Amino acid sequence: MLSLSRLASRAALLLPISLAVISPVFAQHTFEFVQDGVNNSYKPPVPKGPTSIPQTLSFFFNRDGNADRGIYFQKLQESLSLTFSFDDQTYINVPQNVTGLTFGAASGASSTHFKAVPVVNSNYYFTDTTRTIFTAHPNGPVGQGVNLYANPGVQIFLSAKPLLTANSPKTDTSRYYYGKLRLQFSRPVSNPVLSIMGLGATTNFGNQRLGFATELELLTPSLTVTKLSGTKELIVDDTQTKILHDKSAITGNCDNGAACGSILVKGSNISTLVFGVYLRADGGPGVWGTEKVSNSGDMWHITVSLPEQ
Repeated sequence: MLSLSRLASRAALLLPISLAVISPVFAQHTFEFVQDGVNNSYKPPVPKGPTSIPQTLSFFFNRDGNADRGIYFQKLQESLSLTFSFDDQTYINVPQNVTGLTFGAASGASSTHFKAVPVVNSNYYFTDTTRTIFTAHPNGPVGQGVNLYANPGVQIFLSAKPLLTANSPKTDTSRYYYGKLRLQFSRPVSNPVLSIMGLGATTNFGNQRLGFATELELLTPSLTVTKLSGTKELIVDDTQTKILHDKSAITGNCDNGAACGSILVKGSNISTLVFGVYLRADGGPGVWGTEKVSNSGDMWHITVSLPEQ
């Protein structure tokens, strides 16, 4: 029979080994978009908008992509793509922009011009220097894994021209439905992360400002959204279905006034995500635009990452 002292001695020797077995540290790989000239989620050349034609990007494998410890992209063994499209558009006769919701456009400087930009790009006009805003993997680490130089986003534009034409109210409860944004995966996935940059814009005429921001509402049944990281302006409501801008004054700058961050869609076997798309004003004293500058709107980006699966 072993003495109690011997048993205690053996337990002490075994304890470190036991802890090492149950507490391993695993790298968390991700599937991401990339456009570096060698690995291209969007086959070059990338066209410019504005267009409402669906846009499709392919995912690449990124080793240790949860923290971007050396960007190492590879093709997936089983290909996976994501198609972005618009449905049920409210404003279908917006001069030059064709529709209220478009890919690849930005505010113009006159009543007859808009800025045509690539439908997919990494021109985010923002650098996450604090590494706190965007998160690639559902399990973190928070603020890491999304590389704003390597991970391109689809550029989306909501034109405010229809609201200017209709002289629509601008109170901070004024919210206008634009249509639906549909994300269609080529095969079912689990727990996608949507990183969104720049929900917010401002007009400024005669030092009278008006802010307005895109807001999204998840319409796909039985799924919820959770904020992983982002600016204070980016909030998720109590139903866990709405991605909103808080009630502060709105700008287009992630550093101060725009809603920016990463949102987890919780669920498995996901093939389609559908979001209602809205534009909400902040009640400022300004206007949607003027007769001479009528192409105002909210330009923002969305990129998507997945845990390895």
